[in-house]
Amino acid sequence: IPSAKARKRTVVITQGSEPTIVAINGHVTRHPVIVLPKEKLVDTNGAGDSYVGGFLAALSKGLDIAACCK
Repeated sequence: IPSAKARKRTVVITQGSEPTIVAINGHVTRHPVIVLPKEKLVDTNGAGDSYVGGFLAALSKGLDIAACCK
């Protein structure tokens, strides 16, 4: 979807244990997810929201996209 603004558009798609997809102005990259053993999982409610919170915190500190996805 074209943007009327001059700044870059960034889209982050989380897929559970599958790689995270990041698209920046049409350039798409995939970033692996560290999969935890099932016995370490307690509750996955809000996991995506937590991931996005960490991503945005890293982005606000100036880290590159690969570091934001870790």
